[in-house]
Amino acid sequence: MKKLVVMACLLLAGAQAVATEKVSFQAKQVAQQQGRARVVVLMDDVGAGAAGTPRNLTIAKEQRLRRQGDAVLGTLPAAGYRLHRRFARVPALVIEADADVLRRLERNVWVRKVDVDRGGTGGAVAADESSVLNRVDLLQGVGLDGTGIKVAVVDTGVDTDHPDLAPRVVAQQCFCSRLSGSGGCCPNGQATQSGAGAAEDDHGHGTNVSGIMVGAGNVAPRGALPAAQLVAIKVMDGGNGFCCTSDVVAALDWIATQHPDTTVVNLSLGTWDLFAGACDASASYLSALKSAVDTLNAQGTVVVASSGNQGDLQRMAAPACLSNVLGVAATWDMTAGSTTFLGCTEASRSPRQPTCFSNRSTTTALFAAGAFVQSAGLNGGLSSYGGTSQAAPMVAACAAALHQAAPLATPYQRMAVMQLSPLRLNDAASGGQYPFLDCLDAAKILDPARFLVRMNGSQPLIPSRPAPTSPAAAIPVLRAPGEGRAPARPGRARVLER
Repeated sequence: MKKLVVMACLLLAGAQAVATEKVSFQAKQVAQQQGRARVVVLMDDVGAGAAGTPRNLTIAKEQRLRRQGDAVLGTLPAAGYRLHRRFARVPALVIEADADVLRRLERNVWVRKVDVDRGGTGGAVAADESSVLNRVDLLQGVGLDGTGIKVAVVDTGVDTDHPDLAPRVVAQQCFCSRLSGSGGCCPNGQATQSGAGAAEDDHGHGTNVSGIMVGAGNVAPRGALPAAQLVAIKVMDGGNGFCCTSDVVAALDWIATQHPDTTVVNLSLGTWDLFAGACDASASYLSALKSAVDTLNAQGTVVVASSGNQGDLQRMAAPACLSNVLGVAATWDMTAGSTTFLGCTEASRSPRQPTCFSNRSTTTALFAAGAFVQSAGLNGGLSSYGGTSQAAPMVAACAAALHQAAPLATPYQRMAVMQLSPLRLNDAASGGQYPFLDCLDAAKILDPARFLVRMNGSQPLIPSRPAPTSPAAAIPVLRAPGEGRAPARPGRARVLER
């Protein structure tokens, strides 16, 4: 009997130890040191998995999460917390909580995990040599220019009156908080802003990224999809940083509810924290991110993110480390000599050579060219950037073009065909082998009729349009670009770092 009592006590102690892990040590430490901690409270979505039509399930989920959020907040003393964000389709709350509130959350059966709302920074995009290497420069020649396609860029915003971008912007939104808790970094000085002017860029990073995807080519090199519509969401401040991952979650949640027809979302940003392998459940804010991406995937949207520029060979930043996000690392796009950039020195550079600053891990989806390249800049001008943020929009633009080529393709099929690239990189630094973006090859897999490709009796992966009736001579001859390109001219535009 005594042994049973001892075992019961040990089991009870073990259960209590597990319960204490619900609220992270870091959250408790910050609350103790600073009085309050900004945290992401991940809730259990108890009613998930019910049957019904997609529309009814969506409405039911939003109502259910609203009730669960109200229930959790109803157990907390009003003086002990401040609510920052709620989400329509993500089972999470963002609050500033004191130590007492954290203890109450630890005991709450509706709460799964509580972690500090971590921040991060932007990475940097491509248009000239990079677009040639990634073979997105040829998309318009086969009718893939983004017509009827909507893309979203979650970044520092966009220069809304830039000649290359102004006609493309169809919606603006801002979720840009400050850790101080008062005000925010949106153009109106608040943490949230909607409508015209909400995504005005005060750094330049987002303008550069947007130009790579949809730039008209009037001032800067032409973007991959100059006819696409652009949804611009500002989450980073004038220093190219975001205080809190929950702002990125809010952006994805807003896209899912307000622009569900978005084909691809580009996230040229990443957390300060790096993760080995899939990071889906590493913290509450990561689980909230994955939930938001899951919703977008279910609606037909591909999500692309830059891997980060810390030069880590085994870890990546979030969101790139999520299993349902295409995490993109960068290569050089030119033949050149030694350079020191983003904290590392490269003895020499060549096309498709992995950059020394790129993070990569077992979950890196593919590489794309990303240093150094020109695109749109602030005040209607030019900018030159280098980084994994340059590579990510090339992949995002390709994912959007693939939807135009094969509207019936699922997000997972579009992601898969880009990773089936015949171009493989043997990365000496990490010992890994990675696919390199070849957008034209991916398009041929999904829509062979567009390129007059003989299938030898087999069927294309995705049902496609009938073969064109125009003579073969009218179809552009598409050849892989030569490797002997001249190096980029030094000093053509100022190089901006993260």
